[in-house]
Formats: sequence, structure tokens, C-alpha cells
Amino acid sequence: MYISLNDILFLLILLVFLIMVYRRIIYSINSFEPIIQTFKTFDRKHRINAYIKQINQRPEESQKVIFKELFIFTIALIIMFLFASKAIFFTAVVSGSMYPTFNKDDLVLMQNIDRTYKPGDIIMFERPDTSYPIVHRISLITDKGINTAGDATGQIDWWELEKENISGKAIMIQKKPVVIKEYGKFFIIDERSQNFGPLGKDYGRYFLFFQVIKIYGYVIAVFSLFLYIVMTLKQKPWQSR
Repeated sequence: MYISLNDILFLLILLVFLIMVYRRIIYSINSFEPIIQTFKTFDRKHRINAYIKQINQRPEESQKVIFKELFIFTIALIIMFLFASKAIFFTAVVSGSMYPTFNKDDLVLMQNIDRTYKPGDIIMFERPDTSYPIVHRISLITDKGINTAGDATGQIDWWELEKENISGKAIMIQKKPVVIKEYGKFFIIDERSQNFGPLGKDYGRYFLFFQVIKIYGYVIAVFSLFLYIVMTLKQKPWQSR
């Protein structure tokens, strides 16, 4: 059992998304307006009137504002989908077998979009004899299967994998994986040894909380986007007053 960093990123993106929708619907504020300037004006009626006046003067620009906001909201939904569906995800490293490329307790950015593999790729896979996913480098691909090895020793693992056994491939930038150092310990525990990591025994509560957010996050995000579109079309501030 572990809290995925994807769940946390999903929650943060959802929070930003809802704030943008709230500001747009309740206060008719352009999401691109600087936050400092927004909070300098506390009178809600004044903000709405100023917004309507601006739109009445340049009705064509209102369409650009709406398009930009819809574009940003759509991108936010796509990013949430990528992380929540694990098309892109972080995995915690539980051993030092890939040192010095990355070490135990690091986080490695993986993806499930590109399913083609070649020697040198870093992949994540599961074995029935281990509790956690293994992240090793492909050393050889033959008709019999895929052979892997850890960078620490370079010794080929005794097992042979099929493509179906692979659950992710590391995203490489300039032939190096994307790694967040030493934060994996916050996202994985060993129930057998009762090692609950830095979060202590409250880890289970956090885990359930993020699972609930993940389940209902899509519904909230889609509903908010729908509400934003309806309210925007209904208000048509460039035709008001």
C-alpha cells in the first residue's frame, strides 16, 4: 500500500482548476488577471461592473478571454487524466540496485504511452516473488523474452520478462531519467515490518483520503468545467446593460 505522488499532483491540479473556475463564475474575473491586482479590489459589484465595461468596449476580446480560459481548463483536465490514469506517473525506488543512476527512496518519472522497448531503456515491472515493483534497465531482448539488470552490479537478472509484465518506462531527457531525490520514502511503507515511514501510523488515513479524492476528482472537475461554460454563455456580459 502506498500513496502515489500522482494522487498528490492530481489533487493540486484539481485545486488550482477549481480556484480558476470559482474566480471566473463568482466574480467574473479573467483567470489571467494578476492575483495581486485582483485582491486590491474587494468590492464585488465594482469588479463585475468593471469587467462588463471592459467587455462592452472590446466584445471581440471577450471571446479571446473565454477561449484562453477554456484552453487552460482543458489542459488542466488532460494533465489530471494523464496522472490519474497513470499514463504518466512517479514510482518510488525501494532498493539501491540502480545506483548511481538513482538510489533507494528516489522518485522516478515513468510513462505508459510508448510501449516500445529497446536495450538501455529503464522499465518498471512486477514479480510474484517481490512485494514492490522493480525498476531495472533492459540489457537484452531475445525471442525468449526481455532480460534486465541493475546498474549497480550489471549482473543480468535470472528472470525473463514479456512485454505484458512491464508496467512503465522511464521518461528520459538527454538520456537521463527524471528523478526526484529522496522523496520516495514518503510514498511507500512496509506493512510486514510495520515501517510506516516519516508519516507514521496515520499513513493509512492519508492513503484513504487520496483514494477518495482520486475517485471523485474527475466528477468534480468535469462538473466545474460544465458549470463554467453554462454560466459564461448565460451571462454574455458584452450584451448586458
